[in-house]
Amino acid sequence: MKVKIYFILLILFFSTTCLEASNIVGKADSAYNAGSFREAIQLYNSVVDENGTSAPLLFNLGNAYFQEGDYGNAMLCWQRARRLDPSNTEINSNINYLQNRVEDANKAELKGKRFKVTPDEPSFFQSVHSAIASDVSSNRWAVIAAVMFVMFIITAALYIFSRNVIARKIGFFGGICFILCALVFLMFSFMGAKEIYSKDEGIVMAFKVTLLTEPGKDADANKGGVLTKGTKVHVLSEEVDAEGKVTWYKVRLNTDYIGWVAASDMELI
Repeated sequence: MKVKIYFILLILFFSTTCLEASNIVGKADSAYNAGSFREAIQLYNSVVDENGTSAPLLFNLGNAYFQEGDYGNAMLCWQRARRLDPSNTEINSNINYLQNRVEDANKAELKGKRFKVTPDEPSFFQSVHSAIASDVSSNRWAVIAAVMFVMFIITAALYIFSRNVIARKIGFFGGICFILCALVFLMFSFMGAKEIYSKDEGIVMAFKVTLLTEPGKDADANKGGVLTKGTKVHVLSEEVDAEGKVTWYKVRLNTDYIGWVAASDMELI
């Protein structure tokens, strides 16, 4: 009897929490539509702090940040949303649009220098890895793996219970193919899940940052110079202090832009 009561109380608690979060999101949407973007940001962030993130929530939060002119947080939210829902066309469209604006800002900072402000073209293996781990969600790969496993069960049953020789051959070889495909797609799912939590990319959050040759404020500026807010970079390594706190990141945009950035000027995706 006590177990049933606890179970009912648990359901009521989660129902109340979800309803409250839904109400706050509704208020945030109304504030956004009314042009009160700062209020919308506060409300969306309160939901994130209390209930965690989701692709739609991060997408809306990024939209509010963009309307406020905060390209750093807008890009950060949209990139995180993309990791959760990589096939979402609205998220990808917004990222591409903002990325073009950020690249224009980086070009303006060149001041006559002939440097490339776009990321290097990925290698063949990087493109394949991206297509598997970044462009398709982990859940989708898991669903495909589950379908392949069900097909394996069907073909295995066909092999075991059928008396027809051709049917048994189909069941045997089909079962091998389906179980191998299930294992491959399951591996893809794990790769996608790992990509969601990877910390090898970051967004410049400061208005402007100068890439340095060494970790330290007194270090010389690198040849690439300045990157503006919202620039997405790859994290190569990090520098920690005596307490184990990250203080500097070594980042890379391309061969022209490699250097150290203070951890306070950047946020990992």
